[in-house]
Amino acid sequence: MAHDGFGMLFAAAVQGHNHVPRSNREMVEDLVRSGTLTSEECIAAFNATDRKDFWLEGNADFIYADMPMRSGSLHVSAPQIYAQALESLMPLKPGMSFLNVGSGTGYFNSIVSELIGEMGTNHGIDIWPQTIDHATDRCQRRGRRGLSFFLGNVYQLDVAQSMRYDRIYLGACANSRSKYLYRLLEVGGVLVGPFQVGHSQQLRRVVRESEAHFTVEILGSVRFATLIEPTVTPEVVQTTNSGSMRLSNGLRGPCRPVSASDPQVGLPGVQFTFSLRERPWTIDRSSLYPPSFQRAVLVCSNSRPRDDRAAFLPREMWMQHIFPWCARRWFEPARPLSLPAVVMAPAAKEQGTNTAGSSDECGASDDGGSTCVPSAETTPEVGPRAASSTMQQESSGLHEEIHTDGVLVEVYDNGQRHTIGAEEDPDDAEDGQREALPFHQVLRLLAEATLARQNLEAGERGRRPHAGGGTRSDAEEEGSMMTGNESESDGDEDMSEVHDLLEEIEMIEADDDDDSAE
Repeated sequence: MAHDGFGMLFAAAVQGHNHVPRSNREMVEDLVRSGTLTSEECIAAFNATDRKDFWLEGNADFIYADMPMRSGSLHVSAPQIYAQALESLMPLKPGMSFLNVGSGTGYFNSIVSELIGEMGTNHGIDIWPQTIDHATDRCQRRGRRGLSFFLGNVYQLDVAQSMRYDRIYLGACANSRSKYLYRLLEVGGVLVGPFQVGHSQQLRRVVRESEAHFTVEILGSVRFATLIEPTVTPEVVQTTNSGSMRLSNGLRGPCRPVSASDPQVGLPGVQFTFSLRERPWTIDRSSLYPPSFQRAVLVCSNSRPRDDRAAFLPREMWMQHIFPWCARRWFEPARPLSLPAVVMAPAAKEQGTNTAGSSDECGASDDGGSTCVPSAETTPEVGPRAASSTMQQESSGLHEEIHTDGVLVEVYDNGQRHTIGAEEDPDDAEDGQREALPFHQVLRLLAEATLARQNLEAGERGRRPHAGGGTRSDAEEEGSMMTGNESESDGDEDMSEVHDLLEEIEMIEADDDDDSAE
C-alpha cells in the first residue's frame, strides 16, 4: 500500500478515539493545549497561516489532523513538528534571514514570514520542480512577498559562495556527513532539524556560538525522510566552455568539485551547481545591516572632497551601483576561527545512544514528518535554550583561545565534543540502537493500545461501586445501561473501527510477506 494509504489508516485510528480538528483555529487550539505552541508570537503566526491554503483542493479531509500529508512529491509535516520547530527557532525578529531545506508546500516559510516580515530574507530549497511551482503559487495567492524558492539539492549548494542565515530548518533528515551545512549559519544563528543517529533520528537545535564553535541540544526523537544525496551524471550536468554548468531545467551556475584542500565542505565527489545570495542592499533595509555597513553608507554617500576641483563619486552611484553589490559583512573585520579553551566534562554516555528516546517509542512516518506525541521522555521539560548553561559559565570565565585553522567543533549538552568532519563521528555509532519499526507495525501498536485502553475502561464500568456502598445489582446496572446507552454505543463503534483497522493492517502484512517471498 502506498504512503497515502498509510496516512488514511493512521487518520482512521486518530479519528476513532481522538478529536480531529476541522479548522485551522481548532488545530492551533490543540497545539496550545498540548503545550507544543507556547509563545504568543508563534500562536499568532500559526493562526494567520491557514494550513489548508497550502494543500491540494479536494484532498484535505485530514489537513488539520496532527499527522503528515503526502501526495506524490508534495508533502507537509505534522502540525506538531512545525510548531516545535518554530518554537525552537525563536526568537525570530523582523529583518532576519531564514532558509528552509526541503520547503515542500511553502507552508512553514509562510509561517516564518509572519515573524521576520517582508524585509527579511526567506528562502526555500526543494528538489522537485512541481513542488517549487506549488509553493510559489500558494504564497502568491496569499499575497506573501519576499519569499523565494529555489530548485536544487542542498548537497550541491556551494556553501562557501552562499550567504549566511540567522535561522535554518531542515525538513529532511541529515547525517554526520551533512554537518558542513553548519557553515551556512551566521554567528548567533540557530539550525533546527533531524539528524541520523545509528538507526534512530533526533531532532536537534544547533547554535553557532562563534566561527568554529557550535552547541547541540537534543529536542526529541522523530522519524523523517532522509536528504537525498545526488549522483552527478552526464545527462544532468553539462560543462560549458565558460566554466559554468547547465542543469536539465535550464538554470546556470558555478560547476566545481569540492576542493581537496578543504575536504569538510561538501560531500566527496559531489559538484556544486548553485549558490544562494542575499537580497541586494536598499536604503529602506539599511537598518537591518551591521553598524559598520551603516557607517560606510553614511560616510561615502554624504562626504565631499575639500577641493572642489577633485573628482568624486556622486551619491547616486553609491546608492544604486555600489552598495547593492556589497555583502552584508563587507565592512566587518575578519573574524578569527577560534573558540574558548573550555575544559569539557567527561561524556555521560556515548552520543550514539538516543538520550531522548528511540524512534520505535512513538508513532513514526517515513513520509517527511513525524507523528511522535510529546512526552516527558521525548521532549525537554523546559523550552529550547541558546546554549547549555555549563558551556556559557565556562566560556565566560576563560579568555584563552585555541586557533582551529578552519576546523569546526560541535559540543553536545552532555559535555561531549567532536570535530566536524573527523572520523568516528558519534552519530555513526550503532551500539545500543534499535531498528525503526515499519509504519504498519506502528499502526498495529496504536490500534492494540487503543483496544487495551477501551477494554480496561469497559471493565472499570462493570466493577464501578454503588454510591451508597457495595456494588450495583443486576437491575441497577441494567437501568444504568439503559440511561447511558448512547455512550456505550459510541464505545462499540470505536471498538469496531479499531478492529477494522487491525484487519486492514493484517492484510498489509500479508501482502508484504507475499512480496518478500517472491
